[in-house]
Amino acid sequence: MTASHLAFYTAHGISPVRQDISDWERHQQRRSALYRQLGILPSYLKGRSVLEVGPGSGHNALYTASLDPARFVLVEGNTTGIGHIRALFADHPRIAVPEIVGSRIEDFRTAEPFDFVFCEGLLSGVPNPDAVLTRLADCTAVGGLLVVTCVDHLSHFPETLRRLLAQRIVDPADPVEVQAAAILPMVEPHLATLGGMNRRRDDWVIDNLIHPGSIIPLINLPEAISVLASRFDFMASAPHFVTDWRWYKSITGADHEFNLPAIEQYWLNAHNLLDHRFTLPPRPVEANQRLYDLCTRARALVESYETTRRDGFIAEFAEVLDDIVADVREFSHPTADALTEAVGLVRAAPDIGATAAAARFGALFGRGQQYLSLSRRR
Repeated sequence: MTASHLAFYTAHGISPVRQDISDWERHQQRRSALYRQLGILPSYLKGRSVLEVGPGSGHNALYTASLDPARFVLVEGNTTGIGHIRALFADHPRIAVPEIVGSRIEDFRTAEPFDFVFCEGLLSGVPNPDAVLTRLADCTAVGGLLVVTCVDHLSHFPETLRRLLAQRIVDPADPVEVQAAAILPMVEPHLATLGGMNRRRDDWVIDNLIHPGSIIPLINLPEAISVLASRFDFMASAPHFVTDWRWYKSITGADHEFNLPAIEQYWLNAHNLLDHRFTLPPRPVEANQRLYDLCTRARALVESYETTRRDGFIAEFAEVLDDIVADVREFSHPTADALTEAVGLVRAAPDIGATAAAARFGALFGRGQQYLSLSRRR
């Protein structure tokens, strides 16, 4: 796989990650709530050295800069994004402009590692997430904190379905803007069900339903922890799903372990990533791993369809969907009903109006990105 966010953005001269932060107080509340879920008080950044990788158009970096780090470096490989960052900070002259380095993280080098390294929304759009994680780890000081985001085949499964429905109504040879304009009426009613969404709708369509970097295999939270486990310890996540009932005095020696309990808690609760509307009791690890494998297979079929546009795909894909629906019905009837509606849309001829009007499926969104904070072991 060679598809990536950066290659696509650069080829089309875009940075489709813009947000509406006109209500600055709400933006601050959103970001501070994220930091708190990750076990980080915003005041921790004051006077620290901070690195943010892949800041996009800089809306989240603007909040980080407002926390007054001693040094703040942005590494962004997309020249269009860098232009957006400079314009954004020019509109907020009271906030210090960070150092901006035009580079991929793979090519970035630093003489001094950073106290706090933040990489949001990048790992889901690169073909080499293990290598990127290793570089981020190298940039984190001993005793420092690293925050990354994962998107996995369960949390992104509703978007996998929307992507298939979108790809069936567009010509991939058309300009990106033409494709986005065709798809937007189909998913606008769906996006309207997300009360907290502040991202531009056309950017969301381009980023999730059109560009090839959004259908490549994803890295999940246990996989990311495993890559970093030799040097880092799990600290927290958002959503905040890990419960550790161990007595702190017993967490010593061979039991001074934080990564394995986090991975186990992930698999016990992974089904909750499929539908953001519900929080359900834990489920057997084997059952959730089986569901994850089914969603992985479905995603691979959509990727294959986009490459080949082969006949007979729909019947094969619908069979996998039927298996997923049967599994999901064991723990959430409303989610299964929403997926059943999606199965009908997949089996029918492409219809923008029918998809837009699909109220049950339209309200189905996964939990998207999971944020992961880790401390570098001393």
